[in-house]
Amino acid sequence: MTDEVEIDPEDMLYNESDESSDEESDKRRDEEGDKGRDEEGDKGSDESSNEESDNVIADEEEHEDNGEKKTRKGKKKEEESEDVLERDEYEVQESVAKFVDEIRIARNTIPESSDEDEDPIVVRDRRIKRGRGSDRFAIGDAFLTGVEFKEAILDYALKTGQNVVQERWEKDKISFKCGMNGKCLWRVYCSYDEPRQLYLVKTVYAWHSCTPNGKCKILKSPVIGRLFLDKLRINDKFMPADIQENIKDKWKIVSSIHQCQRGRLLALKWIDQEYAEQFAHLRGYVQEILNENKGSTAFIETYPNAAGKDVFNRFYVCFDILKKLWAGSCRPIIGLDGTFLKVAVKGVLLTAVGHDANNQIYPVAWAVVQSENSDNWLWFVTQIKKDLGLDDGSRFVIISDRSKVIYALMFCYSFCSVFFFTFYSIK
Repeated sequence: MTDEVEIDPEDMLYNESDESSDEESDKRRDEEGDKGRDEEGDKGSDESSNEESDNVIADEEEHEDNGEKKTRKGKKKEEESEDVLERDEYEVQESVAKFVDEIRIARNTIPESSDEDEDPIVVRDRRIKRGRGSDRFAIGDAFLTGVEFKEAILDYALKTGQNVVQERWEKDKISFKCGMNGKCLWRVYCSYDEPRQLYLVKTVYAWHSCTPNGKCKILKSPVIGRLFLDKLRINDKFMPADIQENIKDKWKIVSSIHQCQRGRLLALKWIDQEYAEQFAHLRGYVQEILNENKGSTAFIETYPNAAGKDVFNRFYVCFDILKKLWAGSCRPIIGLDGTFLKVAVKGVLLTAVGHDANNQIYPVAWAVVQSENSDNWLWFVTQIKKDLGLDDGSRFVIISDRSKVIYALMFCYSFCSVFFFTFYSIK
């Protein structure tokens, strides 16, 4: 017999509602789970996107840092390098400005020309002369080149001891400002003026509100090299410590030993380049002597090296005016001697001199050879014999110091019918 259980319809309704509510709650849980997973996915994607954006920002910052470093390096290179042609033009102008002409003998003024059909000459304004190292700049100050303006700023900084730094490096626009990291407003701006074809100062704030600190940012290695170029040309043993001490004593400015070392090496490099350039111009110099001094004798001898390039061997000069005056007014005496060249260019200078009516030394001819030997002396004496018309030498006295020149003289005049020499020992 089985037990029968009666089910109330209300209970059945209640149970059905509970089941539906359970289903709804399950759906809600599933929806909430999906939302949670979506949110977690969104968060993950956001985090990944944030990480990617952070990486992009980091890359951009690194790129900007690299760009800033490159710009700083570029500015440094621009600061150390300058136009070679402008530098040469400035040095030529300085040499011309310092040149002292000889005393005028005839007219003091150039006579006017009667030619009315002359071509018009475009004359550029001459430089407005201002004292080098002036402690003030004014609007309208004119300079022929940008290099000249930079040199004027350098003179100002060295004279006053102010810390100055270059602010603008453009080809036709240059400006300098105070190098102190404060509120000092000192500034000079110069740009190229096309109508006048000059560099003009157009903006000036001439007063410093700071005090010198013993430093100067424009006193860099190339500047130090140029300042001590002449001293190093005379004495290449002038060391970096001497340069540093000289800068401190003369301009009251502190420089590092590394700057002085690099400036010294740059100056020595420039001196070597000068010698190489001068050797390259020797043929042009010989041709200029022959063109401007008719009747003179000048030539250079070379020999090819292993690379097939011409290398200097010896060089000879005898001006026409010197040999004419020697033959007409000097005593019949010729002194021959040689001396070693002790600078960067090694060699021997051979000279032939005479005595004038006042018993003063009168140069006649000279030559530069690689070494003092019998062959070079024979070559030199042969050229003198030809230029001065010594013939057999019977009318002249040769003075020597008993060196290898004797053998050259004996060989040169060995086939002459009449032969007379007097040698004096000069010690």
